[in-house]
Amino acid sequence: MFSTVWRLLTRQIDTNPAQDDAVLREACTQARYGSDDGPARAALAATRGDHDRRARYVRVLAESTAGGLGSRIDRTTGRVDTDAAWTDRWAARSPTNPDAQLVRARSLMARAWEVRGEDWAATVRPEQWAEFGRLLHLAGQVNDLAMRLAPEDPTPWAIRLDLMVDQSAAPEDVEETWRELIQRDQWHQEGHVQKLTYHCRKWSGSHEAMFGFARSVAATAPAGSPLHVLPVRAAAEWALWEQERETPGVTAEEIGQRWQQDPVMRADLDNALEQWFRRPAGRHADWLNDLNFLAYGLARTGRHADAAPVFASIGRYVTGVPWAWWGGTRGDAAFIRARRRARAAA
Repeated sequence: MFSTVWRLLTRQIDTNPAQDDAVLREACTQARYGSDDGPARAALAATRGDHDRRARYVRVLAESTAGGLGSRIDRTTGRVDTDAAWTDRWAARSPTNPDAQLVRARSLMARAWEVRGEDWAATVRPEQWAEFGRLLHLAGQVNDLAMRLAPEDPTPWAIRLDLMVDQSAAPEDVEETWRELIQRDQWHQEGHVQKLTYHCRKWSGSHEAMFGFARSVAATAPAGSPLHVLPVRAAAEWALWEQERETPGVTAEEIGQRWQQDPVMRADLDNALEQWFRRPAGRHADWLNDLNFLAYGLARTGRHADAAPVFASIGRYVTGVPWAWWGGTRGDAAFIRARRRARAAA
């Protein structure tokens, strides 16, 4: 009986990272399973000049390689084939096309994380670290080529920032890359998310640095900007660290209560609602991802009525992060439970 009910519930959600973008979904499907990268090439070419959508398309197309033929680990060598994925073949055929190089760079990063795994660093084996490092190094070389081919494009600078986080780069190098990125796009959404990640405690930063960065950006971002959600993302990172590393044994409910009792963190949620959700300047490319973070923050702090319209805007498009961070609960189960509570409170 339970399994039948669960199957019915999960039919109400969609975890495809392309979400409701029919063009991107078809491009990913055809490239990965149909061996036709034409739709991917056309879709990405159409994003030139649209930095927001371009960053998302590069990321989602690249991540479509994970788990495919081009990311299988050779059992003899322990290495991933870096020539077999459709992104590798496209880049080899088009050495002067920055789109091809960008997608290959991000796909190498996705494959590196597939090798490493998503668990905390202490659980990663030496051979995993070695292959993780090799793939990231190659990704950096490919991304540098994309940077030379399209010097005005902020996308490779955002990718470089992501690589620097993964490789624990020196702070001065990170800041130099950050300056180059925001010179090209002051409010680059994905770049700001990467900079937030750099400041997280789990990446050798601190809660203070993370929240300081997020709140300083939100204080100056234009009304309707998705960067008003940045402090909510920071709070989700804080909650993850607290429940899994800082105070083992603390319950997810206790973390939610601490979040709810902090007046500044409550104000962060209010600001995201008022300055972004209730008056968006326009639906940006990662709209659904940011909605999931906002719904998560509202749900974890018991603001179910406020969360109801956010869940209505999400529809069926749930994201793995941050819902998988709700301690002791499967991400899809956490989403479904929170949505049910929001609907009941509406």
